[in-house]
Amino acid sequence: MDNLGLKELTISQKIGQIVMPRLNFNNPDSPPYAKEIIQKFHVGGFIIFGGERKQVKRVTEELQAISPIPLLFGCDAERGAGQIISGATRFPFTMSLGAIGDEELVYRQAGFISEELKECGLNLVFAPVMDVNTNPENPIINIRSYGDDPFLVSRLGTAFIRGCQDRGVLACAKHFPGHGAVAVDSHITLPQLAQSRENLCMCDIIPFKKAIENNVASIMVAHIAVPKVDHTGIPATISREIVQGLLINDLGFKGLVITDSFVMDALSNLGKEENIARLSVLSGCDIILDPRRPVELIEKFNQMAKVGEIPESLLDSSVEKIIATKRKWLCTNADENPFSRTYGRNLLIEIARRSACLLKGGSLRSKRATVYVLDVTQSEEDVSEPFVNHLSESGIGFEKKSLTPQAAEIFLPQSKTSDKAIICLVYTSVAAWKGHTKLPESFRELLRRISSLRCERILISFGSPYVVRGFENFDTILCAFDRLDDCQRAVADILLGRLEAQGKLPVKL
Repeated sequence: MDNLGLKELTISQKIGQIVMPRLNFNNPDSPPYAKEIIQKFHVGGFIIFGGERKQVKRVTEELQAISPIPLLFGCDAERGAGQIISGATRFPFTMSLGAIGDEELVYRQAGFISEELKECGLNLVFAPVMDVNTNPENPIINIRSYGDDPFLVSRLGTAFIRGCQDRGVLACAKHFPGHGAVAVDSHITLPQLAQSRENLCMCDIIPFKKAIENNVASIMVAHIAVPKVDHTGIPATISREIVQGLLINDLGFKGLVITDSFVMDALSNLGKEENIARLSVLSGCDIILDPRRPVELIEKFNQMAKVGEIPESLLDSSVEKIIATKRKWLCTNADENPFSRTYGRNLLIEIARRSACLLKGGSLRSKRATVYVLDVTQSEEDVSEPFVNHLSESGIGFEKKSLTPQAAEIFLPQSKTSDKAIICLVYTSVAAWKGHTKLPESFRELLRRISSLRCERILISFGSPYVVRGFENFDTILCAFDRLDDCQRAVADILLGRLEAQGKLPVKL
């Protein structure tokens, strides 16, 4: 690696370095395929999906051993390696950290995530999410953001960057120039941002500017159109005005510019993959992430390079940055004091307990309750089990009713005064291609009916905090930002008066 330079690389090898396909452990053909495209096309790295810790470690080590140039192995571990890899730790959604607001805690969490990634052979994390979630209806960022204050997002996001990079794992701030104000999911269609350059710089750009000042290794560009910045209305991913102009020239970013996944429909709907990818390279992006057909893309790029449609000088610029980044990060020994598994477990519990927010009311007064479970995620398992078990163990008698949106339309809750409390548990999440985080209207109507009853009424959100808007008549309102067992137990402890709520809601309702 030390002696490796541009002069030693062929055009084909340079093209391989700027392509980062997926390595999907849920597909048994994927690891052999990865080996083949390293040997034939010299790809620069892989984005990881699925797998078990030991399996991922074994395969990544085997692939590193056959690659003449060290490989980048990255994954979307915003919430920890366990978000992608089984057997690793998964933390609550990022907004939990926003509710706590503690930089030192974020730094520790990022350090632990990095250690688990390194144990699996990974060296790049597609995090932190630096989007400022200013749109309550945002279907894809939402609780993945630290909050709706650009300065809070900046403060915590840069702590995450330092925590990763101090442990020798590259961080990737995403999704430039800011995905927090959108109203649609870019996995499904192309979002349009109405912001001017000035408005972006007053909010969405602030966290990315701070990330650059804190030497973030890479930045991911979003598949969003900003017509007031680039009047053509094309996605930022292929916009020279946004990538070269705003990110590189105006903000002075010198690190790796990585596209968001090319599998997403916001891009794939625009035309042939090789043409869109070429425009990405011409715009200033260094790495094409997760192409649908990587071999075909590399072959097409080779043809384009031969006829000058992709200038070799542009390839040289990107590959020089890629090799310099690999030389800096993949060939140095970072802090070699790994955390224990117990450390990670304690960290998870701490985040769960410190992040829960009490918006109104206090402890449960009644000794009996009816629990309504409104699961927007439509989980097959009994999602409420950790919460209701905690109630049961504490001597609260209850009956539970799990309602689908269809059942809620015809369900009539108790209508007379009762000494039994009604506890409504709402479960939402954020997932690609899901398209929404909102409550179905039948659930909203049910909550309106319950809020007018003459009994103790409690509303608890596990997921998006925005779902509690409009239900101020409930006696007690609590929010956590994930349905993880520890989050549910923490909220139950607050309701039972055993734990003081410490979280402060990081978004405006």
